[in-house]
Amino acid sequence: MIPFLAAIALLFSCADHWTTYICLRAPVAGWQVLEANPLAAWLFEHLGLAQGLWLDTAITAGAMVFLVRTERVPEPMKLAFLGILVTTTGLAVSNNLDAVFQMGLSPAAL
Repeated sequence: MIPFLAAIALLFSCADHWTTYICLRAPVAGWQVLEANPLAAWLFEHLGLAQGLWLDTAITAGAMVFLVRTERVPEPMKLAFLGILVTTTGLAVSNNLDAVFQMGLSPAAL
């Protein structure tokens, strides 16, 4: 169950990063779009959007591998953490997709 939830969390994270990229890659007339996560906003400001998203993805993937493989974290705690992560990331993706459609952007970024 832990590897499955970690894979779902990683997929949701990739969806979050993709939809964030679509929303923030270029200004949209009549819209002011900002990153809600202060740490991510700082990362994007200092590294650039694409580089910041790649670093975030790499850190997330590394964290998922660690969480799946470590025996130092009890299974109930892993399940709780992954459940919260999947839920909050799913909400972020939903919010981002809503913004994408409201701004008239393509989810495929074409």
